Amino acid sequence: MDSNTTILVDTNVWLDYYALNRAGGAEAAELLGFAFSHGIKLLYQADIIKDVFYLVSATTKRIAREEKGALSPSDATAANEFAWSAVNHMRENAFAISIGQSDVWYAAKMRSVHGDFEDNLVLAAAERANATYLVTNDEQLIKHAPVTALTPHDALVYLRAKME
Repeated sequence: MDSNTTILVDTNVWLDYYALNRAGGAEAAELLGFAFSHGIKLLYQADIIKDVFYLVSATTKRIAREEKGALSPSDATAANEFAWSAVNHMRENAFAISIGQSDVWYAAKMRSVHGDFEDNLVLAAAERANATYLVTNDEQLIKHAPVTALTPHDALVYLRAKME
């Protein structure tokens, strides 16, 4: 694999990887595992890490409530610890791409192409980092991305084919 290959991973893929009971979990795990084992540099737009923390914790708490009927203090603590583990794993295995005024400007200018401001910040990060690929499960983002954008499944198929 080209050592310069970089993948900007969108929030939904990180959530599939860390959050329990998400449909895309197996594909996200397979793709990220492949990237880890082949030295592919992973990136994320820095602002999403707070969303990953919050949503992993909230999802874990919701599952505990559904299974037990109520959320105990120990379950709440465990959910937060799990969310901290997810954030620490991201920090240790991927690089944060910060956002600044120029990215906010870019995201606003992309409105006529893609109306989701948060997605446009991800696109700005992909552009800023000169990412080789953007990996997301967001079909609209894939259609409108100015960089090569793939689902986790398609990215894995493509990366494996490049290795043959």
